[in-house]
Amino acid sequence: EIAQFNVLDLYMKELRFEEAIPIIKNYLEDDPENPDYLQRLAESYRSIAQFEKSLEVLDKLIEIRPAYPWSYIFAAEIMLENNRIAEAAPYLEQIARNIPPNKELYEFWVRALFESNNIQGMLSALEFWLDSNPETLAPYFLYIDYQYQLNDFKKGNKTLDKIVDRWQEDSRISYFQGISAMEREEEDSVLFYFDRADSFEDAGVDLYLYYALWFWERGKPGTAENIIDRAIERLGPGMRWLHMKAMIYTQKGELRKAEQFLLKIILADSSNLNAREDLANIYIELNEAEKTDELYSGLLKELPENTSILNNYAYALAVLDLDLDRAMNMANKVLKQEKSAAYCDTKAWILYRQKKYNKAFTWIKKAQDYPDISADVFYHKGRILAALNKKEGARAAFEESLKIDPGNTDSINALEELK
Repeated sequence: EIAQFNVLDLYMKELRFEEAIPIIKNYLEDDPENPDYLQRLAESYRSIAQFEKSLEVLDKLIEIRPAYPWSYIFAAEIMLENNRIAEAAPYLEQIARNIPPNKELYEFWVRALFESNNIQGMLSALEFWLDSNPETLAPYFLYIDYQYQLNDFKKGNKTLDKIVDRWQEDSRISYFQGISAMEREEEDSVLFYFDRADSFEDAGVDLYLYYALWFWERGKPGTAENIIDRAIERLGPGMRWLHMKAMIYTQKGELRKAEQFLLKIILADSSNLNAREDLANIYIELNEAEKTDELYSGLLKELPENTSILNNYAYALAVLDLDLDRAMNMANKVLKQEKSAAYCDTKAWILYRQKKYNKAFTWIKKAQDYPDISADVFYHKGRILAALNKKEGARAAFEESLKIDPGNTDSINALEELK
C-alpha cells in the first residue's frame, strides 16, 4: 500500500496522469468520498483534457466539502480553458464572497458574470469588490461606466467621488467627471474635464468621440470640431474623425466642405456605405440630381433588399421631384417589409409630389402612429395641409415641427409664407 502511494505520488509529479488515474480509482473503490483522491482524480482528468469527467468529480467533491474553495476555482478554470467562461459564474458566485480579497479572482468573477449577460450580478460583484477599497482603478471605472449607461448617475457619482483625488493617475477619472457634468448640462465643466483628460498621453478614442458628439448634438459645431481636430492631431486622421467633420460642416450648411471630406473617405474606402449615403444626401441639398441618383443606384445594386437604402433613395427622388413612379415602387416595397414614421412619411411625400394630397394626408397621419416621428414629418404634414387649403392646420404642424427642432429652416420659412 505504501509502495502504491509512492508510485501514485511519482506519477503525479512526473505528469503521468493516464497512469495515475487507475491507481486513484482503485483507492476510491474502497473510500469513494475521500477528498484528497477525488481532488487528484479531477486534476488528472483535466490534465489529459477529459474536462467533463473532471467536472463530474468536482461536483461530487463540492457536494462532500461545500466550504472548500479549491473545487469551485478549479471548475471555473476548466470553463475558462474551454472558452465557456459564462458557465464559470455559478462556481465563482459560491466562493468569491467568502474568501479573503483576491484581485485575480474578482476579475475572473466579474468577467464570468459579464459573459453570462448577468449585468445586475456583475454590478453586485463589483460593489462587493469595491467595498474592499481596491488599489486598482479598473473596477471603479467599470462600475461607473455601467451605472452611467443605466442612467443611475447617483450610484456612479458616489463611486466616482471615492477616486476623484486620484485624477492625476488616469485620464478616465476626468473623462467620467465630464460625463457626469454632461448629465447636469454644465457645459463649462464638460470643457474643463475634457481639457484635463486630453492632457494625458493615454487619452482614449472615447474621450474625443463622446465629447464631440455631445457638443455637436447641442448645436455647438465649432466646439465639436475643435475636439475632433485635437483627436486627429493626437490619433491621426482616421475615417471616423473625417466623417464627423463632414457631418459638422453639413450641420453648419457648408455643404461643399462636407462633400470634400466625404469624397476623401470614399476614395480611401469605397465600401463605406454610410459615407456614400451621406454624400448622396448632400447632393440632394445641392439639388444635384444626377450625382444623387448615381450614388443611390450604386448602393442599391450592392444591397437591393436594404430597407433603409430603398427608403432613402425613394425619398431622395421625391425631394428632387424625379421618377416618382419608381420612387413609389421602392416605398411600397419597404412598407411591405416594415413600417415606421420615416417610411410612412416617404410615401406621403411622394404622394404630395404627385399632387395626390388627400392620400398624402392619410399616410402622413399614419406616420404619427410610430415613435420615430421627426420634425420633418410635421413639416411635410404642414405642406400637405397647406396644399389642401387648411392653413390653420398647416400652421399648427409647422409649429409642432419647431418644437422638435427649433432650427428647422424649412418649417421657419413655411410659417413666414403663411403670414
